[in-house]
Amino acid sequence: MGKRIQHLRREKNLTQEQVAAALGVTGAAVSKWETDAAMPDVAMLCPLARLLGTTVDALLDFRPALEPGEIDALLEERRKLFEERRLEEAASSCEALLREYPDDLRLKCATAGLYVMYLSASPDREWTEAKLRRATVLLEQSRESGAPDVAASARSMLVNLYVMQEELDKALAILEEEPGAALNAEMARAGIHLRQGKLDEAEKGYQTGLWLAARDAALNLVGLHNAALRRKDRKTALERLEQAMEVERALHTGELGGVGALQLLRAEVLCQEGRLDEAMSDLTDYVENRLAWWAELRRGDGIRSAFYDKLNVQASGMSAACLARNLRMILEQGGASGALGAREDFRALLARLAELEEQ
Repeated sequence: MGKRIQHLRREKNLTQEQVAAALGVTGAAVSKWETDAAMPDVAMLCPLARLLGTTVDALLDFRPALEPGEIDALLEERRKLFEERRLEEAASSCEALLREYPDDLRLKCATAGLYVMYLSASPDREWTEAKLRRATVLLEQSRESGAPDVAASARSMLVNLYVMQEELDKALAILEEEPGAALNAEMARAGIHLRQGKLDEAEKGYQTGLWLAARDAALNLVGLHNAALRRKDRKTALERLEQAMEVERALHTGELGGVGALQLLRAEVLCQEGRLDEAMSDLTDYVENRLAWWAELRRGDGIRSAFYDKLNVQASGMSAACLARNLRMILEQGGASGALGAREDFRALLARLAELEEQ
């Protein structure tokens, strides 16, 4: 604040003594304000702001909300605390930031996303459940945002969180809020850009639509896989997973992350079929693919496929150690662990992930 007062005073070609005389204080008091040795009295803020041709908000650098880039930078500092397993410090720091900007819904949505990303960071189930509940509260508030991207992101995460908590009616209620899909705005916009000769924008729009359609096709096939499992029809369940994997191979969606767990799901069914070698191969490929994809993003290699060369994919910021820990927990708690737990190659895969955790 001292630097702002000094800068504005000089812009007005005023001396410290002139400011002091106008406000009825001493020159020494103004000097202390400008060196941050003391703050102006609250009653002095309005007269000081008027004298310097500014507002009290500007004088105090008050802003009701942060810019997106500022949010990213502030949460990156807290993400590093989560990575270092300083979990209480990280959470307390996040909550302090939320108290400083209590009405910033973009910040709330991004903080909830950070909590969700590191739900598995602690073995303490109470801590995990508390952060799950807190993320849910933040997202419920964020879904009321007037910014369409914030509201849509909040709704998407909320659906997943309510499903995780078996609150299925709430998840369905949120889905009912989504606007109808009669008009594909992204495709329409891309078509307009194409007619305008804005080829980069058009290609980006079409590539986005292609990726979303491919992802949805794979997810629908996963849904049919799950339905087949409930009918105890493992043959059909495997076919649907293999079809989902074919969609990912044909349209290269793995380069944007894809559905991610297709091989993991297939390994579980293969174990039920007694095809343990094939299941182990799937688990190994799953781990290798996730580690390789993460490493490519961290190196900034970008997207190689011509399908999506206009799209930008950024790394989440999660460290290799945290990723390895998540993968190890997925394998240990997955449905294939019972059948494969005694195998030497399964234990070796877990040991490799444990080593990465320590790096």
